[in-house]
Parts: sequence; structure tokens; C-alpha cells
Amino acid sequence: MIVNKRSAFSLIELLVVIAVIAIITAILFPVIVGAKLRAQVSRVHVELRQVCDAVQMYCDDWNGKPPLASESCQQVKIDAYYELPEPLYKYISKQKFYDPFNPGRTYKYIAPGLGYVNNSISLITLYVPADYPVSEQQCVAYRSQKTTPIKWVVWSVGPGKSRGLIEFAQNMMPVRKRHWYPYDQDGIIVRLSDGRRSP
Repeated sequence: MIVNKRSAFSLIELLVVIAVIAIITAILFPVIVGAKLRAQVSRVHVELRQVCDAVQMYCDDWNGKPPLASESCQQVKIDAYYELPEPLYKYISKQKFYDPFNPGRTYKYIAPGLGYVNNSISLITLYVPADYPVSEQQCVAYRSQKTTPIKWVVWSVGPGKSRGLIEFAQNMMPVRKRHWYPYDQDGIIVRLSDGRRSP
């Protein structure tokens, strides 16, 4: 009598293989997620640099005056406040720079002084720490290009939770370093007019 022995995996062998795959996945998943985050942060730094170059070219063409910033109370909850001004696209490209951490929205831009608030000309405020660039003291409100140490700022909302306009104003962002990524894991990624930037 010939016994036909079929070679197959036993249940225990299958469970061991599944367990090994699960362990490898658990080890590699954070590495893959971290690599993706680092790639997005690098992309943001490159694109913010291009936006800064565009702002500087605009300033050169307009006797040192940066483009007017715009904020809208109607946009409080959808992260559309402080969108990049349209005149900058003449210096960048026809394509908008969208923030990968804020889908469907451009990077943010603010310049103290005259700007648009709810589609009317008004004063835009930029809060800068009194001991800038150290950023340990309370902030001072600047509403004029003549007096502010920072002429303009561009930033990404960053990889953390999204901040609306009200929280943004209450925290006197974007110049304070304690709100910058990676100092704050929920922080913003920033470039300032004087060349300083978040790491």
C-alpha cells in the first residue's frame, strides 16, 4: 500500500510566519511613516524658499514693499486665511504652491502694515518677540513696515493639528519659535524675511 504524503505547512508553521511578518511590519511602519514625513518637510522647505525668492523679487520691483497680506474672518475654520497673494504668482509660476499639510490650500503669507481684512483695506498685525531673534520674551504688535524687524513671513501649517485663525492670533504666530516644527511636533514650518527659518 502506497501512502501519498503531501507536503504542506502545518497550522503552527503558518501562525509563526504570520507572527514574524506582523513583527517586521510593526518595526518598519514607524520608519516608513517617519521617512514620508521627512520627505514632506523637505519639500515644504524647498517650496517655501521659492516663495521667499518670489516675495523678494516683488519687493525689488515695488521699491522694497512686499505684497499686501489678506485675512478673512469668513475663512476661520477652513484654513484659508493668509493665502499667498495673487501678485506673487507672476514671480513663481502659473501653478499655485499648495501646502501638503493643508490640502487644497496654498502656503501662508503675512506682512505687517496695509493689507486686506474681509476684503477691505486695513492694518495687518504681525507679532514679533521683543527680544527677537531669541524669542523668549513677550511679543510686540507691529502694524507698519517701517518699524517691524520682520518685513514678511511665509509658512506651512505643518504636520500637526491644523490651527484656525483665532488660535493663530491667540498664540501670536508665526514668528515665535516655540510654535515651529520640530520644536513643537504640531508646529508650523516657517521662513522669515531676514533669512531665518524653522529647522
